[in-house]
Amino acid sequence: MRTRRAILGAAGLSALGAAGTAGAQRAAPYAPPERARDLTLLVGAEGGSGADLWVRGFAPFLERHMKEVQVRVVNRPGEGGLAALRELAAGPPDGSVLAYAPTPFLVARMVERRATGLMERLRLLGAVTEEPVALVAAPGTELSALRDQGSDRPLGLPPPVSAASILAVDLAPFLKLEQLHFPSAAAARQAAASGNVAAALLTVPEALVAVREGRLAVLGLAAGARHPQMPEVPTLREEGVPLDGALRRGLAVPAGIEARPAGHIARALRAAAADPEFLAQAEWRAVLPRFRDEAEWGAIVARDLAELRLRWETSPWQVVGG
Repeated sequence: MRTRRAILGAAGLSALGAAGTAGAQRAAPYAPPERARDLTLLVGAEGGSGADLWVRGFAPFLERHMKEVQVRVVNRPGEGGLAALRELAAGPPDGSVLAYAPTPFLVARMVERRATGLMERLRLLGAVTEEPVALVAAPGTELSALRDQGSDRPLGLPPPVSAASILAVDLAPFLKLEQLHFPSAAAARQAAASGNVAAALLTVPEALVAVREGRLAVLGLAAGARHPQMPEVPTLREEGVPLDGALRRGLAVPAGIEARPAGHIARALRAAAADPEFLAQAEWRAVLPRFRDEAEWGAIVARDLAELRLRWETSPWQVVGG
């Protein structure tokens, strides 16, 4: 019998495919019941985008644990992702419409578009994954040397409202490099691998392939603990840089949702985050499957909102994306 790790590393296993686990942990493929109730899951991005692929990969787990529903993913791009949330806020209270909610990305979008009142019309029922931000550079780069000596090359960053770019503002006092935003995380990753920037800030999944191929090295993780897939990599806290930052992905519902469907959806999210097949998929992508309920996730978002509001008033970032 092959080991779980061997299965996860097998050729042809895609990031959003149906990754299996070994032996008794393998879950039976889910098939919606014949009389399933339709549930609409809005995603504020174009089809084929990273957000869209994540949502479509998560939808079968939501179906499996909600039971007797069939999830229909609907793309609603516009306003940097806020168009989908506006539609959600005006949605019915019966739990038949949900929306994908990545934070702190959407919080930054609300702040820059002066739409923070939208938050009061939503409930963030639960986050199911976290993708810690990592400082990466070409192999052989030492964080201590970058901190002590600096560099004439900049720090490469994804677009301004990404989790990595939001964290970069707090990193600046510790790492005195000019910061350069690229059009995408992929572009920042390539610049770091080729040595055109001194280092880059990316989420772990964004850097994962290049790290596995030896084209990038992780200098430190912006997390409270080491990553289980990279136990040899220290946290930035261990390196004297007390910063945490991550992309959290979860689902939102209208603020006026009825109590019964809200509880049902929250329980399904918790169960999905612990699903063995979901755990295997997350492990392969170096994503941390971590359920945060409405209270815990809401407290994090409230802190993000206060910080980003202040930052926008004192040093606004460039608004990009439609």
